Amino acid sequence: MIRVATVHWRDPRWIDVQLRYLARHVPPPYRVYADLEGIDTDEHGPKFDHVSDLAATRSFENPIFSHTEKLNALAATIAAEAAPDDVLLFLDGDAFPIAPLGPFLAAKLARYRLAAVRRDENLDDEQPHPSFCATTVGFWQELGGDWNPGYTWPNAAGKEVTDAGGNLLGTLRERDVEWYPLLRTNRRNLRPLWFAVYDDLVYHHGAGFRGGLCRRDREAIGRVPEPPPDPPSGAGLRERLAWQLRARKWYWVDKRPVVKRERRTLHRNRELSDRIYAELQADESFWLRV
Repeated sequence: MIRVATVHWRDPRWIDVQLRYLARHVPPPYRVYADLEGIDTDEHGPKFDHVSDLAATRSFENPIFSHTEKLNALAATIAAEAAPDDVLLFLDGDAFPIAPLGPFLAAKLARYRLAAVRRDENLDDEQPHPSFCATTVGFWQELGGDWNPGYTWPNAAGKEVTDAGGNLLGTLRERDVEWYPLLRTNRRNLRPLWFAVYDDLVYHHGAGFRGGLCRRDREAIGRVPEPPPDPPSGAGLRERLAWQLRARKWYWVDKRPVVKRERRTLHRNRELSDRIYAELQADESFWLRV
């Protein structure tokens, strides 16, 4: 039995897409467990074998932790009713298989305890990513699997970072567990991170529920430096005028160019995302063009 855990957030448009690709490429029997936050469960809940909404019972300060704790909760639900050798498959809501999954699972899980996307293209991320991760229910429990950020690594920009899958990476390294990384195999690379194909097996749209900018965008765009500090209380006319000049320079030279680059990138990202979404709805070979 294959047990799929997935999270959809405030936008139902990926539900039918994901379920259609699962039906085409996942060998039966399988069951799909979903967390549907902000989505009408009366309309969309019956499409899944199990539906929950963790956010309805708990509040989260950090949206990353919200996503990862939902996956952890779904894994616990699955473990309560599954056999240890059942396959546990984690998928982001905007991710799905694009080729038959059975042969891959049989081959990789016979050799490795866990197989997952690794996004080297995201400034050398090192951790298993929950856009696609396959293991067994028994191993996940044995490992004390945890998708939360926490464990850190240095990235290609020279920064110490963590993200979803950080704690999982730390545990795998602590126990010296070898895992299989699915790496990016896009034909064209329309974007350096999003609209990703891994091992010619899995598609991950990326930011399908939130849009916006990724970490690579932010590094390319740059960040707005802090504005000049306000003049001290009781500052004289000359000091206030000097501050006004510094503030204007900060706005026109430091801030405005970054904001303009942000807006251009956001617009380009959204246009491309909408175009590819339309293509994947119409043609299942769309992934050969991304």
